[in-house]
Amino acid sequence: MISKPSSVSKQFNDCYPMAISEYKNDTWDDSSLNLDQSLDDAFQHLEKERLAALFKILTRTLKNQVLYRCSKVLELGPQITMDLPTPTLNHILNQMVLLAEREPYGVRGGTLVVMFSPPPTSPNTTPIKIGRFPLDSTTVSTYELHLTLQSTNQVKLKLANLVRRLQGKQAKLVVDNKFSLVKKKLYRSSTSSFK
Repeated sequence: MISKPSSVSKQFNDCYPMAISEYKNDTWDDSSLNLDQSLDDAFQHLEKERLAALFKILTRTLKNQVLYRCSKVLELGPQITMDLPTPTLNHILNQMVLLAEREPYGVRGGTLVVMFSPPPTSPNTTPIKIGRFPLDSTTVSTYELHLTLQSTNQVKLKLANLVRRLQGKQAKLVVDNKFSLVKKKLYRSSTSSFK
């Protein structure tokens, strides 16, 4: 079965038209198409590994550093634990990668600035600054991701926390799936004009 040349071979053909015209006679057969397909598969595999490594680093930063610092800054104490549900964590990570991938150093070239917004019922609505977390300490930051988290305000959770306290267990402060994530560049692009 003969398939169309992949995007990699198309890019090669576009960049080097003479090279393909010289070798087109006898060498363009099923084996070269299979080689192109295997190269595409290898690149896709490498991209998946790279993204998995990024997600691992970002997950470790959010779960270990950010949640720990949130507990300290918000002065939750030993009676309350902070919980970041997996769907919310994955949504935050996906948004971070989408915003950061087009930056000069990618995700690793950023600093995560975390704020925690008090519940809407609170008299003080100003977000509390939790801290700044470099995503890779060996890379110069070229942008900041400003993440504003808030606690969920569900009646179900409040009842569950009341039951936990009556049982002598720790209450939970659950991070809501509504969050704000904004990118702020720390550099000026070369295409910008000066007036």
